[in-house]
Amino acid sequence: MKKVQIEYDGSMKQKQVTKKVKAKGSTKGYMSERQMVPVKDPKCWEIITIENSILYSPGQRLTKKQVESLCHSARFEVVIGGTGQFTPQRSRY
Repeated sequence: MKKVQIEYDGSMKQKQVTKKVKAKGSTKGYMSERQMVPVKDPKCWEIITIENSILYSPGQRLTKKQVESLCHSARFEVVIGGTGQFTPQRSRY
């Protein structure tokens, strides 16, 4: 069996969209407004480490269906962790 470590990142469920809105008294005639919009099929799972596989590579993001197929597969031993569980935060601050 091939070992796979996957991290879940919930911030990928939404993306930021910029919209143009009419503005009174503006020289451009419009203002830009940012909104967070949900993504239809988010890639919230990221592969951290994987052994002896050509199909997947570290850093690759997966959808829910891809993660479920990995978990049900007999070829892979999957370990799923939360954000930052397997990758250390290297921030100095």
